[in-house]
Amino acid sequence: MSTLNLILQSLHNLTRWALVILAIIVIVRGFTGWQRGRRFNQDDNRFGMLYTSFFDVQLLLGLILYFSKGWFGVLTADFAAAMRASGTRFFAIEHFLLMFVALVVAHVVRSRTRKAASDVLKHRWAAFGYLASFVLMLAAIPWPFLDYGRPWLRLFGLQF
Repeated sequence: MSTLNLILQSLHNLTRWALVILAIIVIVRGFTGWQRGRRFNQDDNRFGMLYTSFFDVQLLLGLILYFSKGWFGVLTADFAAAMRASGTRFFAIEHFLLMFVALVVAHVVRSRTRKAASDVLKHRWAAFGYLASFVLMLAAIPWPFLDYGRPWLRLFGLQF
């Protein structure tokens, strides 16, 4: 089981960086398209789809890790103690909930950009909506400088 966990953690970490890069791309494309009055093209749509798809994969990997590492059991065993420990609270509740909300926001934005009446509205939805999703995602990442943080990069046992 530890080898599987190592693989899942590595994939979860790599997907995090892919999501950060894709988020920056969709936000920049949204703002530049909106400000320049550019047509909402196939690439704009494709990057939005990639962002939400990678986020879906990230959630799936995270859920597998959540249950395999026992965070749910920690909550059900002693909820009050779990809430007092910041690291436990972060991984057992805050990380999951913030990421889930960020994912829901990303899916709503994706749907709104596809259905908006004009290209300007599509880009505006993409710019502000994906930015909101990105900010929520950044707030939920266990950055290395936090007390309960994780390394910048985890690759199959190597940590940077």
